[in-house]
Amino acid sequence: MLTIGLAAAGFAMTWLTGRGGYLGGKGSLTVTLSPQAMFMAAISIGAAVAYYGVSGGIAVIVAVMWHEWGHVIAFRVAGHSDARFRLIPLFGGVAISDKRPKDHATDCFITLMGPGFSVSLVVILVLAEAILRDAGSPLAPHVRRAAIITGAINAFNMLPLWPLDGGRALRAITVTAAPKLAGIVTTVMSATLAAIALMHQMWILLMFAVMGYRYAQQAASSDGNLRPMTQGQAILAAVGYLAIFGANLLVGLPVFRHILRF
Repeated sequence: MLTIGLAAAGFAMTWLTGRGGYLGGKGSLTVTLSPQAMFMAAISIGAAVAYYGVSGGIAVIVAVMWHEWGHVIAFRVAGHSDARFRLIPLFGGVAISDKRPKDHATDCFITLMGPGFSVSLVVILVLAEAILRDAGSPLAPHVRRAAIITGAINAFNMLPLWPLDGGRALRAITVTAAPKLAGIVTTVMSATLAAIALMHQMWILLMFAVMGYRYAQQAASSDGNLRPMTQGQAILAAVGYLAIFGANLLVGLPVFRHILRF
């Protein structure tokens, strides 16, 4: 009962946080199926299934889509009615808006809502696995695997490494707490991610780190145009970061360890 109560509280908080962002700008859920988007999605799904198997591939795609939907919801809550996301082969997905956030607090909120919203999916899968296991269903192991994969993807994404969501959140907090160190912190995060990729011969991750660093250099030039967070907002962002990271890591630790080869 305690678990169900905590889960219900978590769902309520998630719903209230994203209220106003679940639907498109005209009051309905906006779905765009352009040929290019469908082609990219098909390749992404095919690659995931080929690499992880049917159940694992489906779990990866659902986890990525749920994560990116969290970013889109946050964009729309912040007034970006044009927000949308696309699946990208090998890289996962990306949430897009034609406008930059107006301040670092909004930017950090949008960044954290991807893995934060994914906690709700982790809870759903954990509860579903428990129910199926008690019923003796053969689906229980597959649902458990999906929960672990979802937690692992989002825990990895919350690492304080640029340009992962964790690194982006840390940069937003650093710009407020120590503006002169923001550039140095970003460079160190990018270099660390690149070093991890080289050590484990993860070439796609290395390319991601290099591309992210180039984007960071461009974004740094416009940081001054964004209003910094207040001290209270920075503390709240840091607490949110730790809570979201911990919740995803708690479930995804087995795969997380395997990925980093601890």
